[in-house]
Amino acid sequence: MSAVAVMLVATPPRWMRDALCAEVDPELFYPESGESNRDAKRICAGCEVRAECLGYALAHREGHGVWGGTTERERRRLRRPGTSGRAPDRRTGVIRQMATTLTDPEIAVKLGCSARTVLRIRGAAGIPPARTRLGAA
Repeated sequence: MSAVAVMLVATPPRWMRDALCAEVDPELFYPESGESNRDAKRICAGCEVRAECLGYALAHREGHGVWGGTTERERRRLRRPGTSGRAPDRRTGVIRQMATTLTDPEIAVKLGCSARTVLRIRGAAGIPPARTRLGAA
């Protein structure tokens, strides 16, 4: 996410302050048609709040730029065309929950699926396994 986008959010979520993109030129995350998005995706790949960013972009139907290491087209595919106006599919629900402070097992319980399903969806979206909470066993 760009620094410009962070400034436009009235009360930015805490994860936005930890995002690597806040340290670079925001234009990098909004390439013009025909320009490469590789540099933006490379920064996202090393960002520890990538899952939260992607979940935010999906929840807010962000239609422009690179968010959570994905382009507009990739996010449309994650949302699956045709789900507009209906409850989100499990894949979108899992990715949205990754933006919360829930652990993978908690996401699985909340959405009524297995922790293995959450891990499979993470892998398909290119999101690394969640960090465990401090104090969690």
